[in-house]
Amino acid sequence: MKKLKVKPLGNRVLLRRYEEVEEGGIILPDEAKKDMDFIRAEVVEVGSDSEKIKVKKGDKVLIPSLAGTKLRFDNEEYFIVKSKEILATVE
Repeated sequence: MKKLKVKPLGNRVLLRRYEEVEEGGIILPDEAKKDMDFIRAEVVEVGSDSEKIKVKKGDKVLIPSLAGTKLRFDNEEYFIVKSKEILATVE
């Protein structure tokens, strides 16, 4: 099966949700994660207005939990958000 290639348009950014694993940390059930105010994600692709977008491919970012449009393909969760919806980068 051919892998799907998605290129966002304009000032939009394609993000892939990821979960950080902390050593010795507490594992939260999915129900508890739904109440989080933000989502950790990695930038997969930036839109055609890339010169105006402040993040680049591979950056780790935080977005509000209700931001953008949720997509599911290749058994992973993605989001397409406007670049202004990105709250911060994470190092």
